[in-house]
Amino acid sequence: MGFDYQYYYFLNELLNLKSGQVVGLEVLDDVHVERPDGTHLLVQLKHTVQKNVQGRPINLTTMDGDLWKSISNWCKVIIDPAEGRTSGASQVAFIKKTGFLLASNKSDNDKNALLVSIDAFKSGTKTHAALVADITLIKATSKDAIIQGYIDDVLTLDPAVSEMFFQQLSFALGQDEIINLCKASIAEKQIHQSRIDDVFNAVDSEVRQNSFATVKAGNKITISFDEFNQKYRRHFDKARSGALLFREFPPVLPDNLSEQTFIRQLVDIEDIASDNIEFHTKFTTRRLHFRDNLERLIQDGDITQADSDDLEEEAGVMWEGKFLQIYSGQVAAVDEGASARAILGDLRLRKLTLASQELPLSMSNGGFYDLSDRPVIGWLSNWKDRYK
Repeated sequence: MGFDYQYYYFLNELLNLKSGQVVGLEVLDDVHVERPDGTHLLVQLKHTVQKNVQGRPINLTTMDGDLWKSISNWCKVIIDPAEGRTSGASQVAFIKKTGFLLASNKSDNDKNALLVSIDAFKSGTKTHAALVADITLIKATSKDAIIQGYIDDVLTLDPAVSEMFFQQLSFALGQDEIINLCKASIAEKQIHQSRIDDVFNAVDSEVRQNSFATVKAGNKITISFDEFNQKYRRHFDKARSGALLFREFPPVLPDNLSEQTFIRQLVDIEDIASDNIEFHTKFTTRRLHFRDNLERLIQDGDITQADSDDLEEEAGVMWEGKFLQIYSGQVAAVDEGASARAILGDLRLRKLTLASQELPLSMSNGGFYDLSDRPVIGWLSNWKDRYK
């Protein structure tokens, strides 16, 4: 959960990139943002699965180990000798161009003495010396040696460095619905409500795959505004285009594939074998892909029932023309199986049109399979008597 929370926070930052910015995942921090003016934002992410009595994530308390560990980590970064930051001047120079943000699904609360003291300091109602005194008191009341060690890292900062650090420190608490934040960011890019999930699923999947490939190749995950636009803009453009979007629904296959009418028709004309489960499954999946998308598009209001009826009529005209040509006025041919397969073979090469948009060939095939399953069309000359 903690890793996924970190990833989706990163994804949301990607969705909110501004020109000239770069976002990184586990490079300078859990997540970081580089700005064109040379400043950085370092983000520590902390997630909890613990709930309070109201069923919400627990509060961030004064003695929270995640809180003090994050602050301690930043203090060590500030004075890192490996980066040449041993003098107060170099530490101040680093902080001037760096923001520090602790983001968590844990809730804010007015009983957290540290957060209250930091808020008072940043608003000007409490001096830095008073803030340090509050932190010293918190250490004295703690019985946890590890937390006391974290607090020592804070208290040993040079006063001028410490004062600037707390000015640059901020919190984003109560961010539990991180996926909804991502979807809200997509909506703000003028994506219609009915298309938000499509964009989210496409971008999420591709970013995950690309991130995996990047790490596997031994590289760091950093994405600039221009790179994000180049790699992922197409998903947003498709959603805005008004073109129909066809989703890949997980097919719920019937228990007995061979009992479907359209499969029986294909078996009877020797297009597929009665025991060829591979083709039974493949063709059934295409039929369901067509049917599920048609129903979803009507439900979402992207097409009307009239559009669906028009497609069915068009498919029927295609079938009728080939059927009459092959059977010449319904007279059965000598090799009727070959004749039936000729009709089917012709229709498998034709693309159907839905609401003025041409369907992919596999989905068009699924449309003809669906019609032959009901059955509205058939391949043998006496198909109505055999299957209706």
